[in-house]
Amino acid sequence: MAVNSKDGVFMHRRRFLQYSVSSCFASGLFSTTALAEQKTAVSNGPQLLPAGELPQGNALPDLPVLKNESDRLGEFQGTLIAQEHEIQLTSGTAPTRCQLYNGQLPGPLIELEAGMKVTLTFINRLKEASTIHWHGLPVPSSQDGGPEDPIAPGETRVYRFTLPDDISGSYWYHPHPLSGASAQISKGLSGPIIIRHPQENLRKLPEQYWVISDLRLDTQGQIPANCYADWVDGREGENVLINGQRHPQITLDGQQRIRVWNMCSARYLQLSLPGAQWLVVGTDGGLSEKASAPQHAVLLAPGERLELLVIGESKTYSLNLLPYDRHRMMSKVPAVASILATVSFRSGPPPVTTGMALRAIPALPEGTGQLRALMSEKMADIMKNKASGIPPKGAFLINGRSFDVNRMDLHTVVNQVDNWQIINATTMDHPFHIHGGQFQVVQRSLRGVKTVPEYLSWKDTINLQPGEIVIIRMRQTSSGMRMYHCHIIEHEELGMMGNLMVS
Repeated sequence: MAVNSKDGVFMHRRRFLQYSVSSCFASGLFSTTALAEQKTAVSNGPQLLPAGELPQGNALPDLPVLKNESDRLGEFQGTLIAQEHEIQLTSGTAPTRCQLYNGQLPGPLIELEAGMKVTLTFINRLKEASTIHWHGLPVPSSQDGGPEDPIAPGETRVYRFTLPDDISGSYWYHPHPLSGASAQISKGLSGPIIIRHPQENLRKLPEQYWVISDLRLDTQGQIPANCYADWVDGREGENVLINGQRHPQITLDGQQRIRVWNMCSARYLQLSLPGAQWLVVGTDGGLSEKASAPQHAVLLAPGERLELLVIGESKTYSLNLLPYDRHRMMSKVPAVASILATVSFRSGPPPVTTGMALRAIPALPEGTGQLRALMSEKMADIMKNKASGIPPKGAFLINGRSFDVNRMDLHTVVNQVDNWQIINATTMDHPFHIHGGQFQVVQRSLRGVKTVPEYLSWKDTINLQPGEIVIIRMRQTSSGMRMYHCHIIEHEELGMMGNLMVS
């Protein structure tokens, strides 16, 4: 088993050509195996296992934690193995063939501290190339796990990076190969990361973790390939899971800091707790500058995270998933809310009040760099390829181009603050993600109405409605190639992605 510990963009491109391009068909995007699988799926998809076949009503399980193999202070060493597993998800079908990290759904929680030296060994025991991308972390470009650095079947890759001294927050990891990312994530490959700071406000507050993903099963209890509607709209599994469980019973014994991850490929999570309210205290990059006003519902686009407190009486609530119209082309918005979990809440003195200062976040200065990302779609191309099961490459674009791993689309320099103008010129919502760290939102503009955030926070993923324009500021702190893309995984894989060269 070869160990890949080399760095360097040119080496990564050679590896890409060896392990990815050779397995793609003429368009350079899909493997012949994936194409054959997709041709068997009609546009409406296969017959699915009825809702409720998965066990439900069990206590919310704790997340498995990745063991730190180092005994040195300030260091973390861990091992992640991607491998096919069969797990018995239902009583009436055969075991489900999944792809998991360390045999766990979701993958193990990686607990880190600010300033740590991190070594994570990835062993790929899948039958296809994969990577691990450390979503939201400011790791060196060579350690970012992008599609230019595929890890072949049977190969090992050692990722090494040092965390900044001032970082905290809830992050996650997932595959990011050029071809197959959608399938790998839909089969279970993703996991959470928490980074703690010793001086952080709320550090002594008890915590609870809600990793939300979704799962589709056919009548045989297997995870089917994407149908045409999945590629167009983004795949939404019919079973929504929290920590790998359907409809769990959650107990909140007093005030707890709830960390929520949206690890779905395309499902938007508009969460409510009827009879209670949420207090938002953190976003993608940790605590916000101030606590929010009470919210009846909160929205997490794919890839986003939130940190929440519950405001309410001591009683049992239903955690509801509210309908959200993200303007899908191929399917309707659910007419009513669905119940994700039962929450037994025992109220306690609130540790935070509306507007309370939580963290000092210096505002980034007005940028000297100007970058623009316009997301668009070709409706004619999307609709004409329906018979094949997959929209063609070039149906989803950024700045008029479909992704090319060898093309540099935008350029910036290290430590320069860039003003990004992100434009959604499509007919549906898109969550936009930039690799390399976090950004600050400056302004949103929708249908002529401009708004600015009430307080500062750090983000790495932001949703844009159709026609919306968002201005953000971001500083890349190390050189190399970075990516930016829609975080609906199917759109990313179809080409709604670009490269940023940082020099």
